[in-house]
Parts: sequence; structure tokens; C-alpha cells
Amino acid sequence: MDPVPELRISMPDQDSPVVRQTAHEYVRSVLRRAILNGELPSGSRLVQAELAAMLDVSTTPLREALRDLATEGLVQFDPHRGAIVTELSADDLHDIYQLRLMLEPLAMRQAADKVSSALIERLRRLHGQMLDEPHSAEWVDRNSVFHMAVYENAASPRLAAIIRNLQDASVMYIGASLQHHPSFRDGANEDHAVILDALERRDVEAAVKAVEAHLKTSIVAFESDESSKN
Repeated sequence: MDPVPELRISMPDQDSPVVRQTAHEYVRSVLRRAILNGELPSGSRLVQAELAAMLDVSTTPLREALRDLATEGLVQFDPHRGAIVTELSADDLHDIYQLRLMLEPLAMRQAADKVSSALIERLRRLHGQMLDEPHSAEWVDRNSVFHMAVYENAASPRLAAIIRNLQDASVMYIGASLQHHPSFRDGANEDHAVILDALERRDVEAAVKAVEAHLKTSIVAFESDESSKN
């Protein structure tokens, strides 16, 4: 049987809000962070008894957390191997990003000239936080918030909901790119700066082109990683 990788995560301080979470929320947070930071790689078996002992919880909150992570697409349940970290697939990546490349420019076209000054300020703060964020999991979450803040605020609600689903399906690929390509984070941060500049100027065409270029960067980074394995 494949061993469970060691969780190399520093435990939160006693005063941290994480400690005040329920056991279920705590386990979900720790495992999610470990997956997105690459400490539990794609394909890792998640043996519930071992993980429960490692995290000092019962198997009940662990099962609940794994179900949540499965809903998010980070964990899969295999009839033979049990719970595993979702295995990354080049075909899946292309499906997700082809859809994003069709839908996000459309959403940006709807939203770019409608963003408020308050939203621009929020995006500036998020961008600044991402520039200083050393941890992959936190960066991935802020990346999603950055994009969805625009779409959910000013684009069609139905379109934004579809994109939210695709964003959620992207998180493991983005996390993998951050782990295997150190330059990916810097390039993505620069892309965000270009998007933000276009939004500040209410330049619709520039914003659309910027988001298209940003999505293509993610595809290239993951394809490069796949090529290096073959």
C-alpha cells in the first residue's frame, strides 16, 4: 500500500482563529492547505485512521472534511484505493481552461466598465497581499477571490456562477504550477497588475486581452510540467 505522505505543516498558534474552528472545519483547512501546498501530492492515498491519529481527531470529522474536499474536487473516492488526492490530468486541464477562455473574457467584457471605485480598491489590496504571500494555498485562494470579485460584482449572475465552478476545478492545477514553476507566481502577479490597470482605466478591450493572456499562462505552465515528467 502506498504510504501516507507526512504532513509538513506548522500547527496554528493557540490564539489563532483556526483553533476555534470545529474539528471538521479544522481538518478540512489543514488537508486543503496540504494539498494546495504540494505536501499531499496528486494521487496520494488518504488513509483515514492514520490521518485522524496524525491530526488528533476522530474519524468522524475527518470523513466530513474529506467529503467537503471531494465536493471541491480536491479529493476522489476510489473503490479500491479509498480516498485519494485528485490526480491531475492534462485532458481535464484543457477542458477546464478552454471553457474558462470562452467564458471569462465574456464576463470581463460585461464587467470591465462597470466596476466601482470600492471594488478597484479591494482588488488593489488583494493584489498587494498576493505579492507578499509566500504560501501556495493562501495565494491560490486570493487568486480566485481576485477574479471572482470582478465577475460576481458586475457580470451576469448565472455566468459568474458557472465561472465559479470552473475556478474551483482549477485550484489544484494552479497549486501544482506554483509548486513546480517558481516563476509562475511572479508572472501571474504581473498579469493581475495588467488586469487591474485596465479596470482602473475602464478599458474593456485591454481588460479582456489581459484576462485571456493570464489564462493561457496557466495552461503553458502545466503543460511544461507534464512534458518534464515524460
